[in-house]
Amino acid sequence: MRYLLVEGITDVAFVKYICCKNKITPKYNNFKKITEEDSQVNVYQFQNLYIINIKGQDNLEYTLENLLKPIIDRIEKIAILQDADNNFEESTQKIEKSIKESQINKEKIEIFLTPNNKDLGDLETLLLSTIKTNDIVSCFDGYKKCLESKQEIHPKALKKGQVYAYTMYSQSGENLHKPQNSFMYKKDNEFIDTKLWDLEKYEFSAIKKFVINIFS
Repeated sequence: MRYLLVEGITDVAFVKYICCKNKITPKYNNFKKITEEDSQVNVYQFQNLYIINIKGQDNLEYTLENLLKPIIDRIEKIAILQDADNNFEESTQKIEKSIKESQINKEKIEIFLTPNNKDLGDLETLLLSTIKTNDIVSCFDGYKKCLESKQEIHPKALKKGQVYAYTMYSQSGENLHKPQNSFMYKKDNEFIDTKLWDLEKYEFSAIKKFVINIFS
């Protein structure tokens, strides 16, 4: 069994998209949720592959110790995909502390910090880096300046808003996609590629390689 732990629902959708586009899964929706929606974490399974939405960095130690440690003998690989945020070293140390506390052999674990496992930022940083010249993203710049002039807003929240604006308003008509539905969306029981994200762009290469290596 191989497990990939991610921070949130958009990360789950992104990993599923990478898996689908790279033939790890035949279809986007092959990973099925096997936990209740109100569970502390959500687990998605396809054959012997699992994605765990830990619902925030603070749940990492809980997930390692309570979900994975009891079955560690059956696990081949654990991967942790989290944000680097504003301090790469500190984010790495927090993950390593959770691993140490869980007493899981760290040789079974691989870590990747978004956006690219070397720079500061998060998933939104990565996504925005691939659409710098988009008109909708440019429109949000004026809105962002207006917001910042009114009150103090965390940069991470502003980036989430910018991604949201892009996914909701970059296509004509009523194709309004929340970020978690912006890779593929469901219509008439079929999942359709929104074409909003181009996985062939260089910026995605590092995270694609990581996911493929873990799940292939």
